[in-house]
Amino acid sequence: MIPAASSIMFFPFVMTGFEESLDRSTKEAVDKYQGANLYVKNLGDSVGDEKLRELFSDFGTITSYKVMRDPHGISRGYGFVAFSTPEEANRALGEMNGKMVAGKPLFVALAERKEERRAKLQVILCSIGSAMN
Repeated sequence: MIPAASSIMFFPFVMTGFEESLDRSTKEAVDKYQGANLYVKNLGDSVGDEKLRELFSDFGTITSYKVMRDPHGISRGYGFVAFSTPEEANRALGEMNGKMVAGKPLFVALAERKEERRAKLQVILCSIGSAMN
């Protein structure tokens, strides 16, 4: 039997101090690397973390780098490189996008959070749909 709506109690979610601090630190980390974090795809199987760092080290101070791997340790073919400034990242983007590495052209772009990327794609798809009508 389902209780009547009047007998159901709702408890609003209240963040604890720890959760608020975690949420705030996540936002601060995202803001810190805004415009300085690059997404690099089409990496060859021979490109690991150190090779990725080596490829981008001429463009400035790298604060982090990582080739993404599946649970078995096999490269997923993409990774991230974060620079200390957006200017360094933009210079690397301009010079490395399309560069042939291990027989494959790299695709380099500013990294975006999944939510931001989905929102942009939705706008594009909506505009294409309205242009076709």
